[in-house]
Amino acid sequence: MSAKRTKGTKGTRVWIFAFISFLAGVNVFNAVMLQTLWGSDFVVEFSIMDLKLGNVNVVVYFLVSAIAMLLLLGLTFFFIFQGFPVDSDVLHKLSKLESNLALNAKMLENMQMGFFRRLENNEKAADQALQKMNTRLDEAMKETTDALEKQSQTLKDAEKENQKNTDIIMKQASEVTNVRKHVVKLEKALSPAKTKLTSKSRLEALKGLRPRLTKELRNMGITNVGQFLTTDPSVIVQKTSELHEAVTNLQAQAQLLMVPGIDNNNAELLVKAGVTSRKELADQDPVQLCRAISNIANDYMEKGKMSANRIPTVDDVWSWIQSAKP
Repeated sequence: MSAKRTKGTKGTRVWIFAFISFLAGVNVFNAVMLQTLWGSDFVVEFSIMDLKLGNVNVVVYFLVSAIAMLLLLGLTFFFIFQGFPVDSDVLHKLSKLESNLALNAKMLENMQMGFFRRLENNEKAADQALQKMNTRLDEAMKETTDALEKQSQTLKDAEKENQKNTDIIMKQASEVTNVRKHVVKLEKALSPAKTKLTSKSRLEALKGLRPRLTKELRNMGITNVGQFLTTDPSVIVQKTSELHEAVTNLQAQAQLLMVPGIDNNNAELLVKAGVTSRKELADQDPVQLCRAISNIANDYMEKGKMSANRIPTVDDVWSWIQSAKP
């Protein structure tokens, strides 16, 4: 009865350890497949049955599973052959089995060393590739920076050149404007000046001639400026109700308005300055006459009858004198 119980216990142990060895072999196969599919850097959750031992590298997982499988196989064979009668053939087979186990352990050790050596070589190759990549990136960044600096300098030079060209264009535009103004002045100086009145101008063109006097002159047969100038002032005074001084002043203004460049305002200033005919104007000194006109004009300005920009200059007076000469 005791022998049967011992034999049953031995068989149970053998089956238990054989099953656990099978599970360890399945883990070895699983580790090999994971390493083949995902590489040596893959991390797996290592567990035995439902006992979770933590996350480990697939290589460590393979080695632990292989060692566990070999140990479990050894225990299985130990329980199988425990209690058998000593036999030379059995001892020979056990010795051969131990030799095979030692050889397998050596092979596993060599595989482990080769694996780690290959892993080290891969890490070195990866480091070298990473260093080369970093070197190339640094060179590319340097080239890009140099190119951007050159482009920035080119843009700055172009901006300076554009500013220079803009300044030149503005200067030329200013010069063109000045030339244009000068040309306009020359055109005005060279073109014959127009007169405000001619001998054929109507009486209404003469400023200061009141409508009543115009009507009285028409009754006398005087219809234009030429006829008004050639009529004796005494005759006009006798046949109209106008004063002699007013008639002579009007005739003087009409005569001066027939000089190129003189307008109604200038004619009135000349008459106030004592110039009553074209001949008198031609004999005047420009500076003295301009001085007399300026005094009268300043008096007009104080009374609000004239603005400063309408005061004649010496050049204006000189041109009147030149135009009045025969």
